[in-house]
Amino acid sequence: MVEFSLKIEKIAGLAGEKSACGVFTKRLTLSDGTLGVIVSLVLVTDGNGEDLQTVLRDIFELSTKKLESANLEEGILGAVRLAEEATKEYVSGDLKIHFAQLFFYKDVCYITRNGEKIKILVFDPPKQAEISFESGSGPIKMGQIYLVATEKFLSLFDVGVFTKEAQIDLEEIIDGLATEVSSEDDQSQIGAGFVLVKSEEEEGSKGSEGTEGIEGPEGSKEPNETEDSETVERPQRRVLNPMLFVLRVIRRVFLEIKSLKRGDIRAILTLKRNIMIVAFVIILVLVVSAIFTLKQRNEREKMARFNAYLGQASSKFTEGLAVIELNKSRAREILTEADKQIKLALEINKNDEKAQGLEGDILAKLKETETTASVSFQTFYEGSEPINSFSILGKRVVAIGGNKILVIDTSEKKADEIEGPENAVKGFAYSDSAFVLAGDKIFKVDLIKEKSEEVGQIENAYDLCVFLGNVYLVTGDQIAKFVPVEGGYSRSGDYLNEKMDMSTDSRLAIDGLVWLTKGDKIFKFLRGARQDFEISGLTGANFEFGEIYTNANLDSLYVVDRANSALLVISKDGVYQKAYQSAEFGKASDLVISDDGTKMYLSVDSKILEAALE
Repeated sequence: MVEFSLKIEKIAGLAGEKSACGVFTKRLTLSDGTLGVIVSLVLVTDGNGEDLQTVLRDIFELSTKKLESANLEEGILGAVRLAEEATKEYVSGDLKIHFAQLFFYKDVCYITRNGEKIKILVFDPPKQAEISFESGSGPIKMGQIYLVATEKFLSLFDVGVFTKEAQIDLEEIIDGLATEVSSEDDQSQIGAGFVLVKSEEEEGSKGSEGTEGIEGPEGSKEPNETEDSETVERPQRRVLNPMLFVLRVIRRVFLEIKSLKRGDIRAILTLKRNIMIVAFVIILVLVVSAIFTLKQRNEREKMARFNAYLGQASSKFTEGLAVIELNKSRAREILTEADKQIKLALEINKNDEKAQGLEGDILAKLKETETTASVSFQTFYEGSEPINSFSILGKRVVAIGGNKILVIDTSEKKADEIEGPENAVKGFAYSDSAFVLAGDKIFKVDLIKEKSEEVGQIENAYDLCVFLGNVYLVTGDQIAKFVPVEGGYSRSGDYLNEKMDMSTDSRLAIDGLVWLTKGDKIFKFLRGARQDFEISGLTGANFEFGEIYTNANLDSLYVVDRANSALLVISKDGVYQKAYQSAEFGKASDLVISDDGTKMYLSVDSKILEAALE
């Protein structure tokens, strides 16, 4: 079998207020341990205030996790379709999504597509074909070029270049496109991914058959599972930079001069030297001029953004004052928006006295509108030993404490005891198993067979969370990650791209994103990279965050403030919504919220307490 490699190039324009386009690629490890490469183009439209870049990244992250964890009994195409369903389920409200996914696995390309604004073209020079089906698969042929692109991109790019029987230079094509895209006023719906299939045995060889080999669902073909996985090159991100295009043109001029054969060689060399000097001076002048122009433009844009944020904050503050006596809840919503706008203004110019004064006025009025509710807890279950953590699995509550694992029936409130690891620190129940951190070891306890196995070893871990079968642990300066492999688990390395100082009170919650508490802050991570997240509308400075809970079904974060014995409700875009007050929160060891957001559960000493959420 001939091995192949993939040459992948990507291009995408800047996001707009209501639409954005992203091109992503990633090497994936499937549940059976085999490898594949996914190329995904996502276009979202009709946005209204959303952080569209975050939406794009989240959609790709969730779909790839779904594909990696999919059961392969129904074939690779079935797994790719599950990833497509996860993408569709993510979007709600008025936001519209168009996407296409190409999954290269062994010698087959699996395709899913949704939405009329994205096209898939396959070139096998001089032949060309468009993929019209929503999902299907077909064999990969050497020399083929797959182009997945938005309609807006195809209106700018002449695809005829790929039908010529000549060597294709994708990098040169992308460099030329970069200039065209950067000159467009609205780039938000421009995006494309290029995949060139190359032979490892003969670089640049072309397939002998046409693109009709790609078939729809009825003619889809599955790869031979016994074949070796092909080697795939890692794609490199293409940066849109018009200056590269200028430098490429100058370089070509020099190459032409070097190729001269006639005339006096000394005169030619002198001419070449003089041209190089002139070219250098011209480039230097252009660069200095460009830097100066860009600096001036950036300053004007910063001042325009600052004035816009300040004006919006002042307008919202005035609006909030007008209704504060009539409707405090509505006034708080308006003032919280004013708080967000003034913080954005101060990020641009933190020394502006007018902005600082307005921030103080907004915080003072927010304090007047804070909503605090007292909580009346009832005992859901009381055991004989302290409970350090618990989880809800359907109609069962799985509690961990000491060297026991309690499986509590929610209707009868009776518990079955399972022998667990000694000196358990923290635990988390997932898919009929309890994962327990005990000392410097992690154990997985099968709740059905009541058998225990060691997952791995780790030092100085404080908290544990499980998401899609992967085990995450908070340590002194990292979040460690263990992933399931054949015959057990393996430590895949550190999750965070950069180390950060943790606290022994830091706690984790995962809903596709990773949320981490530390002191008076909540940190948000995506694929190990820290994301922007600030809490708006929260007044005061004496906070000590501990237990945190959320999942994909909930719209809010629920975090325990130990310093004030309270439970804070904060939206996932950082808006503080409400607080619940009780002395029990200051003693809590774990927290769970029901999927419908109507009940809270708290473990305190040997009890699990229950209360309604308003």
